[in-house]
Amino acid sequence: MEAPGRTLAGLARTQQEGLMKIAIIGAGRVGTTLGTQFQRAGHHVVYGARTPDSPKYAGIGTVATISDAAAAADVVVLTTPWAGAQEALEGAGDLTGKVLVDATNPIGPGMVLTHGTTDSGAEQVARWVPGARVVKAFNAIGMEVMANPVFANGRSVLWMSGDDADACAQVAELAASIGFEPVRLGPLARARFQEPAALVWITASATLGREFSWGILRR
Repeated sequence: MEAPGRTLAGLARTQQEGLMKIAIIGAGRVGTTLGTQFQRAGHHVVYGARTPDSPKYAGIGTVATISDAAAAADVVVLTTPWAGAQEALEGAGDLTGKVLVDATNPIGPGMVLTHGTTDSGAEQVARWVPGARVVKAFNAIGMEVMANPVFANGRSVLWMSGDDADACAQVAELAASIGFEPVRLGPLARARFQEPAALVWITASATLGREFSWGILRR
């Protein structure tokens, strides 16, 4: 892993085959948990923040403005709270052609989805940034699973969906590199099922605790 820094110089170097340059928009607990795992797998991570020089980001790694982080990345991962997602994406600049992983959940007051059944937060994200290749992933599990997706009886399934097959394959490779079993559900509209699954996980965690995840039983 590269030593933490506060510039983008490291992003200019040639990456080894299979490793990616990742911008994480949002340096909260979800973003830094994923970022830590990506770095451990050898990927280069930069966090995008509105105030990158804030002391609150000291020690987490490379932090830049949202636009600079996104411009230098192969994959952009959105991990902000839903209420700040649109503003963060507006600050990211031109994302045309970029793989944009939507890890958010459109949860409003009272733990109710603001989008559902006939729409999804991921589809709204795609409307906000129509040139990006949006993939829904990393939304239906907790941080504890992100930090360690390998269980005694198998790997955590990572549900994902997206319209661009190549973008989905890239995100699947990224997820597998940190221990997940990625499963593509289909086009981005399938996020209408993924986002309610996040509420299932959150609800079940009240009974099961947070060290559990999705799995597949096969015959």
